[in-house]
Amino acid sequence: RYAEAETENREVLSTQTQVLGAEHPDTLRTRHHLADVLRKQGRYAEAETENRAVLATRSQVLGAEHPDTLRTRNNLAEVLRQQGRYAEAETEFRQALVALTRILGAEHPDTLLARHNLANVFRDQGRYAEAETEFRQVLVALTRILGAEHPDTLLARHNLANILDSQGRYSEAETEYRKM
Repeated sequence: RYAEAETENREVLSTQTQVLGAEHPDTLRTRHHLADVLRKQGRYAEAETENRAVLATRSQVLGAEHPDTLRTRNNLAEVLRQQGRYAEAETEFRQALVALTRILGAEHPDTLLARHNLANVFRDQGRYAEAETEFRQVLVALTRILGAEHPDTLLARHNLANILDSQGRYSEAETEYRKM
């Protein structure tokens, strides 16, 4: 129900901006969520604009390497990927990934999400070997950290199976699909 979510986010954003100010972390969090809702509706240009604005403000207010700023960088990269702007998306994901690894650690869920998203960029470009490597490593970490049945783990397994299928490695793909 993205249209309803958008309306709610815009109403909350209006109040937060008036009461807390445009640069308050809560206001920026709502803008971040609004950008995500726009992306989920396929309104990529609007989502990109909103993500860039939030990224700039969060960088200024919280710092370029604050986890919230890096989450917005990851979301911007995802919007770029969904628009087929793979080189830009890869650059953003890699920048976020370097900082997330240093700040939160290699096995933090936000770091693993950035790696998973980078693997999606590789997949979208037909770079299946690189995508497979990333999906496998992310899957191992997520299984250990979140468990085999966690939705993030299952998504990584699904994407790994898709990569194997795309390469004609049907038996291996079937094995991964059956583990879901």
